[in-house]
Amino acid sequence: MLQRIQTLFLLLAAAAMLVASVTPLAFFIYEGDKVTLEAMGVYLDGTLNDSTWGQFALGMVSSVLSLITVFLYKQRMLQIRLSVFNVLLMIGFYLYFGFIIYKLLPMETLEFQKVGVGIIMPLIALILTILAIRNIGADEALIRSLNRLRK
Repeated sequence: MLQRIQTLFLLLAAAAMLVASVTPLAFFIYEGDKVTLEAMGVYLDGTLNDSTWGQFALGMVSSVLSLITVFLYKQRMLQIRLSVFNVLLMIGFYLYFGFIIYKLLPMETLEFQKVGVGIIMPLIALILTILAIRNIGADEALIRSLNRLRK
């Protein structure tokens, strides 16, 4: 379990999605006030203005799914399927972020200030999960070739 590189990739992907779920995603200025967009909500000067619990749920489910996938090391095909589903969840995280931005942009005085560290983490988790899928597939191919030689 822990001696495989895909385990490390999946653990790092889980950590990255956890970081994305709890850190700020983007910062804006709205009529002189600071607006912080996090996975839990949109904060206007530190007070919750709008809840975005769906994005937090996507991030947490993706993180937990990566951890669960680590412990399914004897069922490699299930690991691959769960990892592909996890990739879809990470893409959904970005799509939901885009929807929130689209919902906020009609405010004419909203100015983008900077990107938070949380918006980069799902991309890192996505790359790590794809690398894990490749390595799990390589392990499965190796096991199948060894089974073929035994017959």
